[in-house]
Amino acid sequence: MNPIDSLRDERAELDMTPMIDVTFLLLIFFMCTLKFRVLEGQLSAFLPKDAGTNETPIVPVEKVHVQVRLVDPGQKMNAAGTAPYSDETGQARHTFHGRQLSYGLGTQRFDSLEDLDASLAHFANAEGQPCVLQPYAGVILGDVVPVLDHLTVAGFVEIAFGGEFDER
Repeated sequence: MNPIDSLRDERAELDMTPMIDVTFLLLIFFMCTLKFRVLEGQLSAFLPKDAGTNETPIVPVEKVHVQVRLVDPGQKMNAAGTAPYSDETGQARHTFHGRQLSYGLGTQRFDSLEDLDASLAHFANAEGQPCVLQPYAGVILGDVVPVLDHLTVAGFVEIAFGGEFDER
């Protein structure tokens, strides 16, 4: 056998054990020398030092609560309104005929948006008064959007939406 052939058969292998040992030693060194800083409570906050509590009385802001309730769901019709809605997938456009809603402003109840508008005019001069629009069970987005439009026309800027309630 040729000595050159025997050298070609030998493959150089690298021993990884010392490199892994050094890596773990460095990891342990950095973990032991690491200093944890607690920044909580040490951030500079420019708070007044002479008063601990607010001496100014807090004036509660009264919210205007507007409710939208479903009185009669009506009949679900196709988009043209010529026949009952019959789409198994639920993707086709539809409309409701005979759908009746009632609107509430606090404890008052109204049957139309025009009556609601007349009562909202009382709150139109109150700047920054927040409003909560509360749709009840069965009310869809198409019912809520006109009420939202009337609220913005009345001058409300801060309008929040309430969650759905099952109680009527």
